[in-house]
Amino acid sequence: MPYLIDAANLGGVLGGARGARNSEAILAALLPWARNRNQVVVVFDGPARPEMATRLGGVEIVWSGKRSADDWIVARVEAAGKSAKSWTVVTEDRDLARRCRDQGAKVERASTFACRAAQSTSTTKRARAAQAAADKPAPTAQEIAHWREVFGGGKRRG
Repeated sequence: MPYLIDAANLGGVLGGARGARNSEAILAALLPWARNRNQVVVVFDGPARPEMATRLGGVEIVWSGKRSADDWIVARVEAAGKSAKSWTVVTEDRDLARRCRDQGAKVERASTFACRAAQSTSTTKRARAAQAAADKPAPTAQEIAHWREVFGGGKRRG
């Protein structure tokens, strides 16, 4: 499920008025959650900042330029047409939420999203570690013998 995130609203939830302008903190909070997502677009107000990447992993970073981030998000949802129903817009802005719902998108409050993303991040790390351990095959006798030869001269220590 693709996400369109109103960066200023998410930043405001994470750190108040100062947080709404802190693009680095917003991205730092968002990246662990976004790691396993197909499409995440985070939209900041204003002109592009040349020192900022346009993509970090699966996160597309967009600057709204001369128009507001809200207008950029609505235009993106409108451009999606019938597939807008697959998008989730993350915002606290009631007007933006209404405009996106009118186009068929789902809306999640930034405050709800921030809590869910923080919880899923720690669960995701544990789940990834467990999955990695489960996916790792047991070594064969030949592999064990090889590594004993490499590291232990072929003799078992114990």
